[in-house]
Amino acid sequence: MPRAAQVCYHVRCTDRVVYRGRCAAHAPPAWETKSARNRARDSAWERLIRPRALVRDGFACVSCGAREGLEVDHIIPVARGGTSTLDNAQTVCRGCHQAKTAQDRHNKT
Repeated sequence: MPRAAQVCYHVRCTDRVVYRGRCAAHAPPAWETKSARNRARDSAWERLIRPRALVRDGFACVSCGAREGLEVDHIIPVARGGTSTLDNAQTVCRGCHQAKTAQDRHNKT
């Protein structure tokens, strides 16, 4: 039996739910969902770009020089038109990656 339609979770919105408790106007962009994020990590990024970026950057964070907890980051986020290419990849430690991501989110608004 189908579930009854619900109202959007967003404050003061009376539209009917379309996606995970939110109407079309308040649903998160597809690239923010977990499944989209996982799809973005395609095999080319993992197999080709990531290892080459690590080698190119000397297995060290380009921001602070740390050699542990390394991640490969998109310099320009894919959500903002960046590409999954070596030119748009950089090796950063977990702390620098979190700081950059927070700064990117702050600049987005």
